[in-house]
Formats: sequence, C-alpha cells, structure tokens
Amino acid sequence: MLDAGAVLDFGVLASIMQSGHTRIPVYEEERSNIVDMLYLKDLAFVDPEDCTPLSTITRFYNHPLHFVFNDTKLDAVLEEFKRGKSHLAIVQKVNNEGEGDPFYEVLGLVTLEDVIEEIIKSEILDESEDYRDATVRKKPAPLSAPLRRKEEFSLFKVSDDEYKVKISPQLLLATQRFLSREVDVFSPLRISEKVLLHLLKHPSVNQEVRFDESNRLAAHHYLYQRSQPVDYFILILQGRVEVEIGKEGLKFENGAFTYYGVSALTAPSSVHQSPVSSLQSVHHDLQPEPADGARLSAYCPDYTVRALSDLQLIKVTRLQYLNALLATRAQNLPQSPENTDLQVIPGSQTRLLGDKTVPAAGPNHGRPGLPAEESPGRNPGV
Repeated sequence: MLDAGAVLDFGVLASIMQSGHTRIPVYEEERSNIVDMLYLKDLAFVDPEDCTPLSTITRFYNHPLHFVFNDTKLDAVLEEFKRGKSHLAIVQKVNNEGEGDPFYEVLGLVTLEDVIEEIIKSEILDESEDYRDATVRKKPAPLSAPLRRKEEFSLFKVSDDEYKVKISPQLLLATQRFLSREVDVFSPLRISEKVLLHLLKHPSVNQEVRFDESNRLAAHHYLYQRSQPVDYFILILQGRVEVEIGKEGLKFENGAFTYYGVSALTAPSSVHQSPVSSLQSVHHDLQPEPADGARLSAYCPDYTVRALSDLQLIKVTRLQYLNALLATRAQNLPQSPENTDLQVIPGSQTRLLGDKTVPAAGPNHGRPGLPAEESPGRNPGV
C-alpha cells in the first residue's frame, strides 16, 4: 500500500516494481482509509527524476474502487469480477461496536486469483511469487542411462491462428487443476496433466454459446436434452445454466465450474437408455466403424441443461477423451518395436491430427482401459 502523499522518486518506484503487484491501494492518513487505486501501467511514462506526486497520477486516472462485504458469497464476488470492471475488491464490514454511529471497517483485499484458488482448492503460483525454494534440482542422468523418449503431443498440435475462443492462461490453469483433482475420469492416474493441458488448449474443446434474448428457447441454448443420446462432457467456465432433472421436472440454476456428462466419456453398456435412443444406437451400430474400440454404447442423460446467458465452456467428446488416454499411455510406455504402432483412434467427431492420415489401431491396441468404478448413469456434475 502507498500513502497518498508519497512522491514517485526512484526509491518508491523501485519498491513498487519489486513488490510484483499490478494494482496497489492508496490510503490517506490511516491504512484502513483506502481512497484510490494505482495500476502499474499508470507509471509507464513517469520519470523518477521528476519526483511526481502520487496524487497527481491517481487524480489523472481516477480508477474506481470496488467494495464487497465480508459475508458476500464467493459466487457473487466471481460474478462481479466477470463483469470486467476490476479483478480486485476491498473487503469491509459494518462496525457498530461501542458508542457512536456505525462505520465501515476495511478488513483486507480479495482478488480474482483468490476466488479461483478457493474454487479449485489449490495454490496458483505466478511469476511474482517466490517458489524457488520449492524447486528441486535434478541430478544429470548418467551417460549409460537410456535417453527418455520425447513426449508425443503432436496429435494435439494446432497453429495459433486456429484458436477461435480465447481463454486466459489463469483460467486455463484453473480448469486443468480442477478437472485433474475434482473429476475422477480426468485424474492424473488416467490422463497425465500435460496431456490434459494440451487437450484443453485445442480449439474444438474451447467453445462459446451466444445467448439469444429474443428466443430464449433456441435450439443452440440446449447443451443436453433429456433422453437424447450424447457423446461429450461439458464443464461450464463462465455463465449460468438451467438444469431440469427427473420426471418431476425439478429446475435449478448452476454456474461456473459445474460439469455434466461424465458417463458419456465411458458410456458403459448398462447405462439406462430410452426406447428412442436405443433405436438410434442400433441404427448407429449398423454403420461402418472407423476403428476397433471406437464403438461404445450411447449415453442418454435423464436431465436437460439450457443456457441462461452467454457461456464459455469446455466440451470434450468421447473420441477426444480416448485419444488423451492413448497419448498418456504412449508417453508412459518404454520405447520398443511393440508399441511404436500405438495410434490415435480416428473419427469424424475429432480432428486432433490436423491433416495427417492415421491407420486403424491393431487388435492388441483396440480399447484403452476405462475406469471400472464408474457406476451406471452416474453424473457427479449434476
């Protein structure tokens, strides 16, 4: 924090740069009396030799201050941050103890990173935080040791200009950690964290839904429909959805970091299907299969999910999930002639190899190991 009467000389500017913070509260008289916010970018044209008063800079930019109360729920704070006005808020409470009129007491600060860390239950380290003590230097491998085969991520490689939906690095990291820790089918025991990160960067996985105010029941608003077969998993990153579940039609709203369709990635044969979906799956089975192991039973949700606002989401199809399983398996296997022919499962619903043509997998590399404990019809995201 900076005193409003400070002068921006070399010493003050050096301390600001060394702090690693991009937003610095400015107080007047008492540290609890925050009156302004200084952004690091505001100092781009400040010369330390001019000894410019800090108040001159703060009055020129006049950044608004955002306050939240100490009992505000995290989802409400996240919605406020998502409006884009600020990613930092001052936490305050009403102090009515003792004699005199009640007043607002400042308790501290909360940032978007703090909220995300509470959601994913994990610490996020960035370039400004000191994590050097946690790093361990690895001893160089002896010359006699075999060289480790380079991890194969070429099936997820796309050019930068192919990205359509932009996702920030912080949100990408939060999504990767949330899936690997909270969703069992994406745990590191099944999909390595590096493969999962490459999968989440793929342009077909990052998607948006534009909400049409004039037609709230538009077809593209429906992410899932009851008894309609699907083959994909969805994680909501931003926005609100309405979930209708059960024969009673119970409706409730969900928001960021809720997920649906876990069973669609494995689709065990015992998953309940409606008569209509069974006929559709029989017709689908009559079609030629792209490769051994690519055919699984269709998953029919017993719920409907509809967008209530603009959405940013992660959508992973079953074939993309199987490709990720194979990529993890390929990087864990030792290099030998027996596994050099391990190939990705091709299909019309995924284009992870760009323009490459991949032959079908051999009989010994058909269906990868799927989670055995996935119960029929289980959907932990609802």
